Amino acid sequence: MSMGITIGREGIRISRELSELDKFVLDVVNLIGRHANYVIVSGYVTILLGRSRGTEDVDFVIEKISREEFMTLCREALNGGFEFLNPEDCDGLYEMLEERMGIRLVRKGEIIPNAEIKFPKDSFHEEALRNRIKVKLNDEIIYISPIELQIAYKLYLGSDKDIEDAFFLYELFGDYLDRRVLDEYARRLRVKVPF
Repeated sequence: MSMGITIGREGIRISRELSELDKFVLDVVNLIGRHANYVIVSGYVTILLGRSRGTEDVDFVIEKISREEFMTLCREALNGGFEFLNPEDCDGLYEMLEERMGIRLVRKGEIIPNAEIKFPKDSFHEEALRNRIKVKLNDEIIYISPIELQIAYKLYLGSDKDIEDAFFLYELFGDYLDRRVLDEYARRLRVKVPF
C-alpha cells in the first residue's frame, strides 16, 4: 500500500488506499463525532501514520456526554450496522462509561476490529482530548493524541511493541516534536526518553 504523508506546522495529511481497519475507524469516527469530541490514542495512531503492525482494537477517548446524548449515539450505532460486545443495554453501557470502564463497539456479527470507547480516566486523557491533532486522511478528518504524549505514554507502557511505536513516532516527527513537552510528559509518567 503506497502512502504519502506530509507533516507540517498546519497538521498532518495522509493520502493512501484505505485498509479495512481504516474504513472501520472512519465509520466509528463518523458515528461518535456527531455526538462527542473524541481522540484516538494508542496503537492505531502509529498504524495510521504508516507503521506496519497489527491491532485488534482502536482506543477512543470521548468527552463525558450526557446520558441522553449517549442514548442517541447508542441507538444510532445499533441501527447503523454496529453492536456492542458488552452484554449491557444502552443504559448499562452508559453506567460502565461513568464507572471509567471501556465499552467495545464492533460491526454487527464481528469481534475484530473493535473500538474501545471510554470517558477520560485521568489528566493524560483530558490533555489528549484538549490538545488533539487533526489528521486529514484522504478527504476525511481523524483526531489523534498529541505525538509527544503518545511517545511518552508508549514508553510508560513499556512492551517491546510499545517502545517500537514510540521510536517510530520519534523518528517520523523529528524536528516537529516539542522536546520540552515530550520531556515533561516523560517526567510526569516517570519514564526516560532513550532517544
